[in-house]
Amino acid sequence: MGEPSAILAINSLDRYIGTTSRPITSYFSAYWGFAGLTQISLRPDVIGSSPPQVGAILTQASVPGIPIPNKIVAVGQGYVLIERATTAPSGLPGTTAEIKQVVQENISSQPVSNALEAQYNDSEPYSNNFSINSPGALIYGYINRIIVSQIQLSYNIPTVCMGKNDTFYIVGAGSLHVTIPHGFYYADELAATIQTEIRKNSNWQNVTVAFSPRDGFVFYSPDYDIYFPTYAEIVEVLGNAAPSAELIYKTYRLLGMTIHNSDHFGTSVNTQISFDYPNFLYTPYIDVYSDVLTNYQNIKDTNTSVEKPKGLVARIYVSGTGNIQATGAIDALGTAPFVMTSDLNTPKVIRWTPDVAVPSIDFKLLDQYGEFIPGGSEGYSTEFQMTLLCVEGRD
Repeated sequence: MGEPSAILAINSLDRYIGTTSRPITSYFSAYWGFAGLTQISLRPDVIGSSPPQVGAILTQASVPGIPIPNKIVAVGQGYVLIERATTAPSGLPGTTAEIKQVVQENISSQPVSNALEAQYNDSEPYSNNFSINSPGALIYGYINRIIVSQIQLSYNIPTVCMGKNDTFYIVGAGSLHVTIPHGFYYADELAATIQTEIRKNSNWQNVTVAFSPRDGFVFYSPDYDIYFPTYAEIVEVLGNAAPSAELIYKTYRLLGMTIHNSDHFGTSVNTQISFDYPNFLYTPYIDVYSDVLTNYQNIKDTNTSVEKPKGLVARIYVSGTGNIQATGAIDALGTAPFVMTSDLNTPKVIRWTPDVAVPSIDFKLLDQYGEFIPGGSEGYSTEFQMTLLCVEGRD
């Protein structure tokens, strides 16, 4: 028999737990004599007027003169301060404007999940850096070990990530800067998209880009020799305006282009074929870090990277052990989202102190470059679920 344990089940979407609220609409009456004012006078004597509230959003007025939307920033004795100044007087002396205000009122002090609304609004915090907070401890008990048992990952890092691996240069009829629109691509779709972007330049109208399942990407120009410049050549031409080396190299990695596709090896040619096979998977693994969970470890985590970050909870190898995504001539890992489950054969055992209940938990998800996994700000959030076994006992 094993030692007594309890399960702490974690869902990354629980970072959106909060209190529910609803919009409350009311009206108040005010007047002002000039344009350019941020202070307007109240008419509380008008029947049906409600008190103005700080933070309320003004969405409508019965007369022109208040830019909509607007916001109440302060309420004083007989006046209101608004965020955006009036654009015209409220009218003749004695003219009153009826102003609509909307405030968000909490209707529940109990935690509820706002995950669906937050996903719809693409709200922060994103899944690569967040904390899960609870009014009380997440789990109680005399816990001395926490074991990472199982992780399910919804991999949603695009094939082409904005500002990460979407930029390259090609030389032929001059030097051409190409930016690939971010998103998921099958191999032939990516070739077609790159060809479209290249042909937007009138000097490159006849260039073709195709994908060969055996060779990778094939760039062909019937009019002139072409090649992919080294980063040193890019800097030599652009100076401080050159993109970062990481951006260029990550894009070359995606396309399978190396120094052998530059003009440094033999004569220039009108066809460039991927020297390395293209890599559509942005990162082969995702590291999950938590300072809270690893706070009481005597032995600190590390890795072979330059940064050597601490607090590693698990490394998820996204290739998995089963058929997690169909692959073929034009589709491979990274060309579409997929879901995988990592059953940890040798799980991490985390030291904990029995005198401390598990408080709110923080998580950071980093890629192979030691950076936060990309995609969240563009609507591509990689969510995960994790099962922790909390083992009872005292040291």
